[in-house]
Amino acid sequence: MQHLGVLKEGERRRLVALTPAGVQRLGKQLRISVQRGAGRGAGYSDEAYTQAGATLVDSAEDILRQCDIVLSHDSHYRSEDVGTPKTFIGFFNVLSEPAVVESYRKPGTDLYSLDLIPRTTLAQAMDVLSSVASISGYQAVLLAAERSLATVPMITSAGGTLRPAKFLIMGAGVAGLQAIATARRLGAIVRAYDVRSASRTEVESLGAAFIEVEGAVEDKKAGGYAVEQTAEHLERIRQTIHQEAVLADVIITTAKIPGRKAPLLITEDMVRSMKPGAVIIDLATATGGNCALSEPDATVMRNEVTIMGPTAIEGGCAHSTSFLLSNNYSVFIEHLLKNGANAEDEILRGTRIVKDGVLVNERMLALARPPQAAASPSGNGQAQAAAEKRS
Repeated sequence: MQHLGVLKEGERRRLVALTPAGVQRLGKQLRISVQRGAGRGAGYSDEAYTQAGATLVDSAEDILRQCDIVLSHDSHYRSEDVGTPKTFIGFFNVLSEPAVVESYRKPGTDLYSLDLIPRTTLAQAMDVLSSVASISGYQAVLLAAERSLATVPMITSAGGTLRPAKFLIMGAGVAGLQAIATARRLGAIVRAYDVRSASRTEVESLGAAFIEVEGAVEDKKAGGYAVEQTAEHLERIRQTIHQEAVLADVIITTAKIPGRKAPLLITEDMVRSMKPGAVIIDLATATGGNCALSEPDATVMRNEVTIMGPTAIEGGCAHSTSFLLSNNYSVFIEHLLKNGANAEDEILRGTRIVKDGVLVNERMLALARPPQAAASPSGNGQAQAAAEKRS
């Protein structure tokens, strides 16, 4: 029976990749060891893990030395830490941080990263990115509501009536849609923008108004993702958003492009035009940010506007986030145990980064090719890479 080890994540996120319920689920197929304290930040005690059937170990080194499969959500290791041949599973953000792969390019080592999970029906239950994005959108609204000088719902009292706050949501992927739904439940007036015209139905079904900017580039082959836009269209978007920003009490931005810098949507001029007391929550600061003034994990004040750039906002709801992640990773591990010998399996082929120490992932290999090799068939030299709108 193979031996699965679960590592303790960094204190910044407070998450755990496998909960006690996940241990029970996988316990019939694997021996499971959990680093002591791994679930504490998410509200899962060591006792709960032992009751579920896991063995507690004292250190990450013990996990790395003893286990055949190592599970962690975002813990990265130096080459000398990886040690003996084994399989690593996690969320390594490899398109934006390709250098992390180098530590795992050792004979006998396999690496699977679930940020590259295919968007298919079969893989839906393994979609870590969507789980994190959903919590991020929810948390962004709560954070904005706390920092805003205005109440979110309409309130009628002896002193008069307070109008509902106006929210502007940039991006209608999983994070954006969850932000819309949460803001609407709190009673806000919500307007939302997404480059994909197909998002209109989803936005309007949640009770928000859809902002349309004509001329967007769309690609039916992108599998439901947005694609990179031209500089001219991005400028048209900014002009439209500038008009919306003037009226907004809260702006939440969620636009990211895997392997590339996040698109700039909120300029410094827009911030200067916003009302005092307004709040911007930028969920893309880890890859450059959608707001020109946002900074990763920092709060910036400009013109009496509060700009926040959390990069691990899902950690504020660590218990619930870990519950979702554990389900995602459990389904993936079950799939790996069942289909690991199938080299053509779509899910494993899409998420396998390193096989026996060799870089094998097609998307990672494409990043390493010369620019001319990655040019689009039209010959314009611009790759229309799929833009993740799920977070």
